[in-house]
Amino acid sequence: MSNTVMLIPMFFPFLASTLLGMIKFATKEKRNIFVASIIIANFLFLLLIIYLKGTIDVHLFMVNNFLDLYFKIDKLGILFAMLASTLWIFTAFYSFSYMTHEGKEKRFFVFFTFTLGITISIAFAGNLFTFYVFYELLTLSTFPLVIHSGTREALESGKKYLIYSFGGATLVLLGMILLFSISQDMTFIPNGVFRNIFIDNSKLLLSIYMILFIGFGVKAALVPFHSWLPSAMVAPTPVSALLHAVAVVKAGVFAIIRVSYYIFGSKTLENINGNLYISFLIIFTILLGSLLALHQENLKKRLAYSTVSQLGYILLGVVLLNENALIGGILHLVNHAFIKILLFFCAGAIYFTTGKKTIGEIKGIGKKMPITMWCFAIATFSLIGIPPANGFVSKWYLAAGGLNSNNVLFVIILLVSAFLTAAYLLPIVIAAFFQGDKDINNTENEPPLSMLLPIILLTAIVVLLGLFPNHVLNYIESIAKTIV
Repeated sequence: MSNTVMLIPMFFPFLASTLLGMIKFATKEKRNIFVASIIIANFLFLLLIIYLKGTIDVHLFMVNNFLDLYFKIDKLGILFAMLASTLWIFTAFYSFSYMTHEGKEKRFFVFFTFTLGITISIAFAGNLFTFYVFYELLTLSTFPLVIHSGTREALESGKKYLIYSFGGATLVLLGMILLFSISQDMTFIPNGVFRNIFIDNSKLLLSIYMILFIGFGVKAALVPFHSWLPSAMVAPTPVSALLHAVAVVKAGVFAIIRVSYYIFGSKTLENINGNLYISFLIIFTILLGSLLALHQENLKKRLAYSTVSQLGYILLGVVLLNENALIGGILHLVNHAFIKILLFFCAGAIYFTTGKKTIGEIKGIGKKMPITMWCFAIATFSLIGIPPANGFVSKWYLAAGGLNSNNVLFVIILLVSAFLTAAYLLPIVIAAFFQGDKDINNTENEPPLSMLLPIILLTAIVVLLGLFPNHVLNYIESIAKTIV
């Protein structure tokens, strides 16, 4: 397989989004067919590359060991790329109907398609420099999506998003320079670049790790650098869904996994106690995200603060530095992606159909939108971690990882957070099905099929990932075994 073929899933969306912006479509239907064809074709290209297993790395542009645009396909990258590509398909079809009342649809789909290429490039970045380049391009490509409505509130939120993102990027750049000065290598290698290098200055290593962790942690909504995320809820629901499920916050988490296990390595982090200091921020993130979610009346903002807390779960799995914890963290990255995009799709369906945004306004809506709200309820049970839902499986491994580390406190934190998750999500389900006017008109008023079908299919995936987790679990175990 040639290098050109390997790069198709990364660069095809860039070309396609350019064509999308240039072509004048006779009807919206033809434009939607074009967008759907791009997203599905790119998914098939990705499957082809994975199936052929030919050339797995390529130096696209190299000046020196630092300035090296290098791509490499490995198991972790495949998992992230497949997750992104799958959810992009669901979001595309959902957006065809949803974006009709948001306007500026063509501009939305241009940046939507362009961002897919950037996300796949992040997945297959072979070193920290390449990752950084596309990580910053991700900020620039999602910024127009965040400010899509053009309102004052949207522009202020977009400004905040840029300030936080570029602030984190500055820290990452500093960390990269310091890292390269002592290692002369930023390639993603299982067990890290320090496995054959002895560095006597543990304080310097710890400082570099914390700088990189916090820098990437900004996009991962690590408290206290999280406030950009709820503010970004002014974006259209498909954008909110992608921000929370895979495109931005999960790119931050993915970066931290790469830095922790492919740059530093678990052994080095243990030697410098790199996980000890960060764990306090993570615990704070888990608890504060849940507590703040309790006080949000706006449905999307409640889900946003929920994401802050749930991302803490994944980061906890990363810093515990044992196999079960890492399996649980990566599995929760996948499970949370499907759960959270489903919850946002349901919230968007409610707003699209009824115009209601707050929890107080949706009392009794389960009688008018039973399919949507039952799907919301199933996603709620999954996020809480009620067996046999998929959220239970990942949280079980996280708890086992905490016990393996002889740290009962982490297990207690997980249990407390599960109760808090129930406290901020179950009232929504109760309000939808058991409150409201008893004489309410029971005429069903579900969203259009192009929105409802992705919701139903995502619900089925959430259930199946809980009932039959072994395929994904075995794949993640094979990743964890090579890096812990």
